[in-house]
Amino acid sequence: MKQLMTIILCVIGTSALSQSIKDLDFLIGEWEVKETLYPGTERTWTENGKRTCGYYLKDRFIKCESLTVDSRNQKERAYVYFFNYDEKQECFQVTSLAHDFPLHGQHKWFLDKENKIIQAISPVNVFQDKFFRGTIDFSNPDKIVWNGWASKYIKDKEWKQVFNDVTSRKK
Repeated sequence: MKQLMTIILCVIGTSALSQSIKDLDFLIGEWEVKETLYPGTERTWTENGKRTCGYYLKDRFIKCESLTVDSRNQKERAYVYFFNYDEKQECFQVTSLAHDFPLHGQHKWFLDKENKIIQAISPVNVFQDKFFRGTIDFSNPDKIVWNGWASKYIKDKEWKQVFNDVTSRKK
């Protein structure tokens, strides 16, 4: 009986710590987007627009669709993120697609619920020439800040910031 009780407590404890797509519920809604690419460099530009996030495919995924305008040429850019939780790898898998770019991105997100931050990594970027990492801060329920860095070498000491994405919840 004592062994059975120990097993039950372990199962309950493990399931209480496990994650699911519902842990990304803070993404759901309508957002205003301001993305700054290559911030602090002579190549800086912004994309402003909107993002709509909702559950997808029987609530197993979250889909975030964005429509922004490039400040350099005033052209619209449409892109989407698909999120799901991978129980085997114990992380969120994120796939990104854009209408104006033939390749898609693959990222892993590691959620820290307590500190309300996500660590994002990508083994290589879509060009397959750099490593990518990022942080997503969701400590403010009405604002999400996503910063991304890239480096040619994974052990490089000088990662360069490639974007700052700030979304504000629409009222």
